[in-house]
Amino acid sequence: MIHRVTCDKCGSISEYDDRSIWEGNREREEIECPVCGNIIGSVFTDLIPVARLISKG
Repeated sequence: MIHRVTCDKCGSISEYDDRSIWEGNREREEIECPVCGNIIGSVFTDLIPVARLISKG
């Protein structure tokens, strides 16, 4: 599922996907703002989520 979030630090809008491919082997992964590096969320997944910039704040 795609999530859209606004960074509390710089105001940039980003989106990321929180899906998993395998049911086992998942870990909590933090998602960083692609502009300032602030943590904008975390997901329980077996992938490495990457935020995609939608609008720079």
